[in-house]
Amino acid sequence: MSRRLTVESVILYSEGRFLASGISLSAKSRDLWVATLSGLIVSGVLASVLSIPDIPFSTGIGALVGGVVAAYVLYGKVNQAVTAGALAGILGTPFFLGVSQIFLIFGLIPIPSGPNPPLSQLQTEVVFIFMINLVAGVIGGALGGTIRHRKPEMEQPTTVALPSAAPTQVRYCVQCGAQLPSGAVICPHCNARQPQ
Repeated sequence: MSRRLTVESVILYSEGRFLASGISLSAKSRDLWVATLSGLIVSGVLASVLSIPDIPFSTGIGALVGGVVAAYVLYGKVNQAVTAGALAGILGTPFFLGVSQIFLIFGLIPIPSGPNPPLSQLQTEVVFIFMINLVAGVIGGALGGTIRHRKPEMEQPTTVALPSAAPTQVRYCVQCGAQLPSGAVICPHCNARQPQ
């Protein structure tokens, strides 16, 4: 009986390990989703706050800023930043709708008065809002990626004539890679013995 229990435990462990390894994300994917998540939170909260005083295109403004934030957090190439901005803009819309519902419940946003529009008009407006947020997120991601990766102005290096000294060979630690002082036998950073 204990043999059977052990075999079942191994099978469950193996299946659990297989499932856990199947859902692990690569570092690039994880960075993209962390950037997207931060962008969509900023997008949704900003759009909700801007909708309190009834500012027009509050979701588009939120998506633009969310795209910039996503690109800034990602610190990837511009095309990756555009992807993160687009995702933040699109996914920020449902987040905005949820937060604005909470604001409606607490009376921060007044319930609009007047006749209820037909369902087809509401559907068209939601699609229009999604498209605006997609474009604003892409623009925000492109701006954030471009600003974050702007190359600094190249200054002309100044050359200073130094007195000539005997050239010394620069050595690095075999364990940690730190630059070693000349003649060092032990690395001052990791205490690893160095070959001669």
